[in-house]
Amino acid sequence: MPHKRSLLKLQGRIVRGIIFSYAFYDKLRGEVVSLLSRRDVLDLVNFNGFSIWVVPDVERGEVLVDARGKGSFQRTWEKAKAKLVSV
Repeated sequence: MPHKRSLLKLQGRIVRGIIFSYAFYDKLRGEVVSLLSRRDVLDLVNFNGFSIWVVPDVERGEVLVDARGKGSFQRTWEKAKAKLVSV
């Protein structure tokens, strides 16, 4: 029997896919920069039953992924370490 899939996780994957499909990939600096704001993302996913809580607070021009690991969509080592210690 297959595992039950979470609707919120599916919506989160859809939102991340939309954000990254409209992103600018800077090959010189090794960054992925958002070209959408939170309001733009909400306008793109405007159908009933969609939870607005899964849409992250992104701003136009925000660095999502960085070569140094300091992007807003990346986990820093300190956060991952704190999560491991708390478990």
